[in-house]
Amino acid sequence: MTDKSWKPKRVTDGPSDSTGKIFKVELSIQCAETKKALEEIVAAKEGFQLKDSKDTTAPSLLILELDANYEETFALIRDLTKAAQSTEIFLTASTLDSQLLLEGMRAGAKEFLAKPIQKREVEDALMRFQERALAAIGKSGGFIKSGKILAFFGGKGGVGTTSVAVNTASALMRLSWNPKVVLVDVNQHGGDLPLYLDLQPSHSFRDIAADPSRLDQAFLNRVLTKYESGLQVLASGYDDLSAGRLSPDCVEGTLKILKANFDYVVMDCGHVLDLTTKKALEMATMILVTSTLMVPVVHRTKRILELLRGSGFSSNKLRLIMNRFLSSEKEVLTETEEILKQKAHWMFPNDYPSVSHSVNSGKPLIETAPKSAVGKSYMEFAYSFDEQPKKSSGKTSVLGWLRPFKTGKAQTAESHT
Repeated sequence: MTDKSWKPKRVTDGPSDSTGKIFKVELSIQCAETKKALEEIVAAKEGFQLKDSKDTTAPSLLILELDANYEETFALIRDLTKAAQSTEIFLTASTLDSQLLLEGMRAGAKEFLAKPIQKREVEDALMRFQERALAAIGKSGGFIKSGKILAFFGGKGGVGTTSVAVNTASALMRLSWNPKVVLVDVNQHGGDLPLYLDLQPSHSFRDIAADPSRLDQAFLNRVLTKYESGLQVLASGYDDLSAGRLSPDCVEGTLKILKANFDYVVMDCGHVLDLTTKKALEMATMILVTSTLMVPVVHRTKRILELLRGSGFSSNKLRLIMNRFLSSEKEVLTETEEILKQKAHWMFPNDYPSVSHSVNSGKPLIETAPKSAVGKSYMEFAYSFDEQPKKSSGKTSVLGWLRPFKTGKAQTAESHT
């Protein structure tokens, strides 16, 4: 990261951290040496956590030791995979010949760890597990569903695109079901989004771009910065004076992981339509073109909308957001919609004092002016995206989780997925 010679001062300031999806790992190992080695590796691996012995819920990953009676172990694996479909199973043994590997795979084991335990081998297996888990998100009851990507793109510079993105993300955090939200700055010509939340990130998109091969869930967790409300932020790290640029592939890979781990990915895409921004827009669930009723802005917004339509973006994907709207401008709005050939999806009222205070204090409007017309408008806007997932009526855990199987009493759960 580049150091900044000047940083705005706020009344309050404090450290920030980042968190993400944590996979719980349970070890069913008799060999003390093997168990200790696995405990050390799992404990040191970011994104993983050893399951507490008092926790009776099914883990994300179960590592089993192959018993002397092979068939008994394979039968156990089959029972476990049926009882807790969101749990993946690794198998460890001193001898893993081809026949045992085949039988283990047929039973449901995903990975095989040879004894004595090799750190690199286990870390690689955990990495593959993460990739499979992310791919399964939205399909298994034990994982978070695939999220929506909301891309805010400015019809022209200075229309408040960053402010709209920040306040939308903050409002989404207030929804009753506590969705996971991440705010991403894809703007390579501004990169000042963190200032709107009084954040001074130590990491940004530049860290990912420096070595895209390192990109995985654990690495991304370290790059994210957490705002006090729980909102996660991925800063751009770029501005007009920065060297280098984000590649489309880097943005695509990052957004895929974020989409798999968050309910809403809110992007500030700036107002320059380059190849990288275009890739971000292609991955978006919805493209929200932000504009105002100023003549130069309308003129450029018209060109932007025509360019997006001409590039193959579906009209169903495009939305027009009018910022700083006055109730006295209804007739002007109607004329503008005809010029743009696009109806306004949302109008945020003009309230310069409230918005200015919000930006200067480094806090979203939902905190500084929740009862103002513009603050309420952002909450209503967030509710328009609210599709609260239905909670499963079943339970994913087995009675006593592993205990019934260890005792040979393969009891059926009262209800499970």
